[in-house]
Amino acid sequence: MKTPNKVRERKLEPSSTPEDVPYCESPSKVNKSDQTGVFIAGNHEAEMCYGGEADLHKHVTDCKKNPGHKGFIPLKDFNASCLPSRYHDDDLMSETIKTLGALTVQVKTKFTSRERPEFYPGTQVPYPFYNDRGSHVMRLGTGRAKWVFKYIERDGTCRCAKCQVSAKPSKIWGELRVVTATHVVFDDSEARQTRCVLGFDDNKSPVVSLDGWEVWRADIEGDRCKLSYVTCDLELVDELDKMCRYFYDICRVVNNKYGKHDNVDKLAVIVSHPHGCPKQVSVGQWTHKHMKDGYRTRYWYTTCTCPGSSGATVYTLEYDCSWDYQHPHSGSNFEGNYSGEY
Repeated sequence: MKTPNKVRERKLEPSSTPEDVPYCESPSKVNKSDQTGVFIAGNHEAEMCYGGEADLHKHVTDCKKNPGHKGFIPLKDFNASCLPSRYHDDDLMSETIKTLGALTVQVKTKFTSRERPEFYPGTQVPYPFYNDRGSHVMRLGTGRAKWVFKYIERDGTCRCAKCQVSAKPSKIWGELRVVTATHVVFDDSEARQTRCVLGFDDNKSPVVSLDGWEVWRADIEGDRCKLSYVTCDLELVDELDKMCRYFYDICRVVNNKYGKHDNVDKLAVIVSHPHGCPKQVSVGQWTHKHMKDGYRTRYWYTTCTCPGSSGATVYTLEYDCSWDYQHPHSGSNFEGNYSGEY
């Protein structure tokens, strides 16, 4: 992608290799016992940086969630051998995960809304960052590019930061809609002080940052948020549109081919920016799921995550991730790592 911005270099150490880490150990013992159908919110996995980006290296080395980060595979090193043996001779699945990686974005927020609730709805469980309301502390998460729209003059001029102060704002512009977790970006006041970082596959990757505009939908209880970013870089808009469409197409092919094996492999793959670092792939299994109202589901899985992984897509074969199907990573509790609802 063009128009590179300088990115502070950070590494997850020790880094993992595909041969070392075919699967991640479960972060905590799953205990369903009497909890089937009951959800208790645990620890969120957004990365809060009270000292700015300078904090991130310390967060990596002092990580208590996943010391050593042995379950992460750098996106550039990911291949079919990182997946269960069923997929070793077929590049179709690895191509799907690499495309998911290309659509994975870092979400950087520099404001905490004054409207955040004190508790999750109907509970006494504290809602993330309530005590930080009104502050300008940086918060990092992950998201996935899902939809691209192009607008012309009748829809208004471009809303990016550059055009907002220009005497001649662009009359043709694009909007990228991203899905992340609601606790990462809560409402419009946060969205407009959020940037979406595309690229950042490794420490040498050129990146592009897009300006946040608004939240289209924020489900607090389900922890699933849709928000928009804007740009007048039309070449980038077209590139993202093609990539999103390709991902939808390849997901359908993979789901038709391998979906019947889901109850065997229970594959759960996540591409995220743990600790604000370059993209990492983690491979695991979903262990169980809770269903709400007969159709909304939430997954638990062994797939490794860290602070900074909140909002990343949890790729499973049960849902083919085409169009609107997506479970964002949300956090971890006594049952393990869990997703938001869809």
